[in-house]
Amino acid sequence: MNAFSIALDSIWAHRLRSALTSLGIVIGVFAVVTLTSLGSGVRSYVSGQFGSFGATLITVAPALPHASSHKPRFGGGPNNNFINVPSTLTVGDATAISLAHSRDISQVAPVAVLPVTVSPTSGSSSGLAATGTTASYFRAEQLSFAAGRFTHSGAVLGSSAMHTLFPRVKDPIGRTIYVGQSPLPVTGVLNSASGLLSKAANNTIFVYVSTGLKISDLHNISEILVAASGNTQVNGAGSVITRVMKRRHPSGNFTVTKDTQILKTINNTLSTITTFLSGLAAISLLVGGIGIMNIMLVTVTERFREIGIRKALGARDSDILVQFLAESVLLSLLGGAIGVLLSALASHMIGQLAGFSAGLTLDAVALAVGFSLLVGIVFGVIPAFRAARLMPAEALRTE
Repeated sequence: MNAFSIALDSIWAHRLRSALTSLGIVIGVFAVVTLTSLGSGVRSYVSGQFGSFGATLITVAPALPHASSHKPRFGGGPNNNFINVPSTLTVGDATAISLAHSRDISQVAPVAVLPVTVSPTSGSSSGLAATGTTASYFRAEQLSFAAGRFTHSGAVLGSSAMHTLFPRVKDPIGRTIYVGQSPLPVTGVLNSASGLLSKAANNTIFVYVSTGLKISDLHNISEILVAASGNTQVNGAGSVITRVMKRRHPSGNFTVTKDTQILKTINNTLSTITTFLSGLAAISLLVGGIGIMNIMLVTVTERFREIGIRKALGARDSDILVQFLAESVLLSLLGGAIGVLLSALASHMIGQLAGFSAGLTLDAVALAVGFSLLVGIVFGVIPAFRAARLMPAEALRTE
């Protein structure tokens, strides 16, 4: 305890130098803990978004024949595969899955991305997306109607799409929009979707799949969205879908992807990125440790006479070693504590701005304390050993 008291007195006596010495540790701990906390917050947010849907959605998407890799779909609407694979999926495929009458499947919806313009008047364009589907799509994606309903001959507007097409109209039901060159009456408006997986619906116009395919002169759909009856039925639903699709597509030109697979892929990717960035940030801890060792070497040189007097009065080598090692550890721990406090503030602010919780985790705090303690010990050992090995006579002769 006496060694730590002496170390605190020395740090306080050289406050500015001690603060500058700890700055590298502050920056390093701040960066590592902040990145770790934000990474954990993003993973929790993504898991929560999937959890709100029960992670029960399964997507059948086109793929190259006998493709072994599953391209994830980042849901809530049209097909978002990373590569553009020509689709051979049809409405008949969706019907066949429905006719399997599996208790593991609750909803089946064909989804066709329509390559047409959408506008409130003929000949103009709003930049909005159009999708052909069925009523099952809205139940699968848990999208609710603010007004109207989905019909075979009309169009349903996402909440943002309504404001884009009719900025000064409170009730667009009954008004006409143009999907391609075809005029369609607005028969429904969706409530705003806030989930990560369903936000795309806000800027989308939905028409019945057969109507959309006719307008676009298409024969194939983009994907099939299937909702399992519950979390425990996902694997069973996936087996039924695969069996039906293999019978209809022997070449294997499709993929069946579960939301749980997507969640696992996202979390693994986020963990890898967080670890990589934290590793880069930890380099500043190394720089901070070198700074502590440099200053401690200077401190030992400045206090040769003090060391000599203490040894002449009976201090052992171990007492001197502990004294200077304690000072190095305290410098590092103080820097780590300041870094953690700054990280807690930054994580909270960034989380508030980004819309997810990103508070400190016990793992992040333990990591910060562990790093700080390790840096203090590792980079304080050499100066402490140098001080401990000084001979009293040699130390007392030093001016």
